[in-house]
Order: sequence, then structure tokens, then C-alpha cells
Amino acid sequence: MPFYSAMPDGGSAGRFAGGPVTMRVEPGKVLGLKTRLEAVRDNVQDFLKLEGDNLRARPLAQDEVSVDAARIFAENADTALAVTKQFVDQLNLTIEQLSEIAKTYNLVEDVNTTAMQQQNRGI
Repeated sequence: MPFYSAMPDGGSAGRFAGGPVTMRVEPGKVLGLKTRLEAVRDNVQDFLKLEGDNLRARPLAQDEVSVDAARIFAENADTALAVTKQFVDQLNLTIEQLSEIAKTYNLVEDVNTTAMQQQNRGI
């Protein structure tokens, strides 16, 4: 997944001024980032399930202008929904990659070990 480097002035290099760079995450923050991305993904998916169909306009009347306007709004909504689904797919890919990174760093086991130790101490 492409991420863009930050410029010294706080802006983003964007796709035209240097292209994508590799995302770098400190090992200790991998699971936190994964959790945050899962929350974003879940919120977006919930919105798509609950409101996706409501984004498509229906004609307010059966006159030519209303029908044409509704068709254009529906086309735009379909495009927006497709882009949003691509965003969710990219989030899923990133989450999967973070899971693999966590396994590589043995972070999952560290979290489980810490949780078990806390349970044994009554915390």
C-alpha cells in the first residue's frame, strides 16, 4: 500500500513529487495500528451496509429532469461506493500485512503472555 512521505513544511509529497514510500511502523506500535485500522474498516463497512443503498438517489417525480438527475446521482453514488470498497480492500490488505509483521516480531505471543500474566496476578 503506498504511503507518501511528509514534506519538511508539513505537507505531503503526494503522487507527483516523489511517489510512494514504504510504510514504517515501530515494532511496538504494530498491534496498536492494526487495531485502529480494524476499527476504521469496521466503521466504513457498517456504514456501507446500513447506508449504501440510501446514497443512490431516486427520482422525486417522474418528469425527465428528476429522472435524469436521479440517474446521475446514482452513477456518482455507485462510483463512490466502488472507491470506498477499494479503500476497505486496501485496509484489509494492510491489516493482513500488519498481522504478518506482528507474527514476525512475535508481538502476538508477547501480548498473550502479558495478558496471561496479568490474569494470574488477579489484575
